[in-house]
Amino acid sequence: MKVVKGLLLFLFSAVVTSCFDPPQYSNTPQIEFLNVSFVEGSTGVSDSLIVSISFRDGDGDMGLAGDQIDPPYNDVFYGLASNGEVVQLDKVTVYTDLPQFVSIPPGVTGKLVTVRTLADPNYADDLPPYVDEFTSCLDYKLQTIYVQDKDKGIFDTSYAEIDTVPNDRGLPPVYKVKDMFYYKENPNHRNIEVEFWVNDGTGKYTQFDWEKEYCVTAFDQRYPVLSEKSGPLEGNLTYAMVSAGIKATFSIKTLRLKIRVRDRALNVSNDVQTEDFTLDKIKK
Repeated sequence: MKVVKGLLLFLFSAVVTSCFDPPQYSNTPQIEFLNVSFVEGSTGVSDSLIVSISFRDGDGDMGLAGDQIDPPYNDVFYGLASNGEVVQLDKVTVYTDLPQFVSIPPGVTGKLVTVRTLADPNYADDLPPYVDEFTSCLDYKLQTIYVQDKDKGIFDTSYAEIDTVPNDRGLPPVYKVKDMFYYKENPNHRNIEVEFWVNDGTGKYTQFDWEKEYCVTAFDQRYPVLSEKSGPLEGNLTYAMVSAGIKATFSIKTLRLKIRVRDRALNVSNDVQTEDFTLDKIKK
């Protein structure tokens, strides 16, 4: 039952504690679980699963600003079929009024990887198989890639749609290339990860993967910058995961959550997990 596609939302709130006598904390975030609760939505109102953690960090680089999207925080990677290897490509900001461009390393040549690249035996073993648009949605997706004029050799007329962006500023041409491209999400684009584990009643747990199940972004998301100052930082972070499908998906099942965060230096915290719960048991 595909009930949540496109309906995952998230809200954050934080309470930061300032210290007059700064403690000595590790620069790798340390977190502790505080609480989890569930608010069931009504007609036209989504469910909310709300988790709270405490955090400590030695240099205070917690959170990402909305404009922090260039490497290493870009959202996805693409692939370039180059001399028998699939080269990973970043996305970078070139013009602030346009989407990010695919970034080609100096001296590297090749063609953007699509589902058709699988037909080439030089690359097929390095790429995940393509089954169909839904089953393979985490590996291949119909999307538009922006390409600078200097990199136009990475596509040709075999790609599904090729267009240019009009400009009256005398800039070099900008190309928009649309196709079923191979891609991978960059875990460093998000800084809080929440895993859902379902108890089958015998003590065996299975991870529920929102992305595989519904082809939507999971509840791994971004919390905002928590302090503009550098130095020891501690406080509480509350994360509300909002979806029309939480109750419909889990009903009376027994769950536990596993949570971790990362800072701007990409240090990953310890894992914390909730106790087992049902939605009714933690309902507010």
